[in-house]
Amino acid sequence: MTLVLLICGSPRQPSYTRVLMRAVEKSLQDKGATTSFWDLREQPLPLLDPEFHENPAKNPNKKVHELVLLAEKADAFVLGSPVYHNSYSGILKNALDNLAIEQFEHKPCGLLSHGGHRSTQPMDHLMVVVRGLNGIAIPTRVCTKEEDYRTTDSSYELADADIKKRVERFAKELLKYAEHLKTMRAQ
Repeated sequence: MTLVLLICGSPRQPSYTRVLMRAVEKSLQDKGATTSFWDLREQPLPLLDPEFHENPAKNPNKKVHELVLLAEKADAFVLGSPVYHNSYSGILKNALDNLAIEQFEHKPCGLLSHGGHRSTQPMDHLMVVVRGLNGIAIPTRVCTKEEDYRTTDSSYELADADIKKRVERFAKELLKYAEHLKTMRAQ
């Protein structure tokens, strides 16, 4: 069974990014994956404590410790963020700073963003961070804009057919990478 940890870096409610991530999560589950969804709005983390930079598992904060354990067990990651100043959100950066290479090494990371006119800049920046954590960013990425959604009473719903197809491709690709890399890590 492949375990995918999704980390949502949107503090907004309702959130286009969160809706996109939930669509990806459903696609992953439909393909047989087990998922864990960490919503940084609902489960905020304390600021990084540099004392635990090398070994975040020793951090005594319960939330950080829980995230570290989930990340260690994960076979793959999905990182999602709105566009903030042409990059990804600070809360996502802080979450990644509370983790280390040990949690990401040789694991695939799928990257998602929402904002602008389907801006890829947050994902471009996240690719550098993923590489720094010895993770592997998968080629397919998903970016959305406001027009890709329908507004419901209290939230949004992903509506664009092409984006929905891309979500399916993204999920399939992430799981394929996860299986191959899991085999490699086992050797």
